[in-house]
Amino acid sequence: MRLGNDVAKALRTVGSGGAVVYLATSSLEGNPNIVGERFVTLYQEEYILIAEMFAQKTRVNLNENPVGAITLAHPVKGRTWEFSGPATILQEGHADGEVWEGLDVAEALAEWGDWATKEPPSEVPPDIRPPALVQRGVIALRVTHAADYHPERAGRPLSLA
Repeated sequence: MRLGNDVAKALRTVGSGGAVVYLATSSLEGNPNIVGERFVTLYQEEYILIAEMFAQKTRVNLNENPVGAITLAHPVKGRTWEFSGPATILQEGHADGEVWEGLDVAEALAEWGDWATKEPPSEVPPDIRPPALVQRGVIALRVTHAADYHPERAGRPLSLA
């Protein structure tokens, strides 16, 4: 599923701490976990990538049940999106040439494996800024379902045109 420029722009909104997405995962037994994440981007129009800083419950859930859902409320336009699909954690040590759900793992890690060089910590408000950013990998979600909750189109699936 290809996502449009509106989604890319909303994920990249900066200032006042920027966009925050909420990633939901679940264990096989149905134990949910939701985590708010700040370092996020749309990658190759169908993957949402999130810096994996220390998402231990997320890691456990994705090892058991490799599916995730992300919500994003656009801070300016009053829109909300929901994305879901297969999800995993990419990290150093994957085999050369490894592909996950059509995504070149090494390429994604080369571009987003060190988020702090892309988005300096000064983007994060001082009251929630960690003393040091320690990225362990990249959480990847391939979007297979998306819904746009724009007030004018409430709840209708995103147009793929």
